[in-house]
Amino acid sequence: MRWDLVRIVQSTALVGGMDVASDPATGDTFTLTGSGDAKPATREAAGGGTIVHHFAATNIDSAAVYLVTGFISWERGGGALAMADGIGNASEASSGVLKMSIRIFLPTGATRDATLTVNCHLSGATIDVTEGIELTIAGTAFVNLQPATGATLFHVLE
Repeated sequence: MRWDLVRIVQSTALVGGMDVASDPATGDTFTLTGSGDAKPATREAAGGGTIVHHFAATNIDSAAVYLVTGFISWERGGGALAMADGIGNASEASSGVLKMSIRIFLPTGATRDATLTVNCHLSGATIDVTEGIELTIAGTAFVNLQPATGATLFHVLE
């Protein structure tokens, strides 16, 4: 299957979107781009993208990249895409929840391990999930960052 953080242009789902997770306690946001694939049957995942941490207290941004390092879980949610599909076949689009391990590469050369959860909700889905991303960064105060804005999409190749 394929996962994408998508942008919607003229009622068409396209690659290259940005999703935001936020920390309600600090007001900090994390804006991610990304795409990749996963094979739940063999517990494999790959992909990556960019991440920008916006520090609300100082109004400073810190940019980094991330790579998927492992598969954690997948729950398929079905449903139907209610717009044009500029990524794959609309018949393969699906809601779901994909949880993956990622490694964030900071500009300083340091790394942080994290869990990225990609949530997609389509019309007629069998699961109820908030559209967007969730992020938990190990070894930091940033845990349970919740979806703020953005769109996601899965394509399950049969």
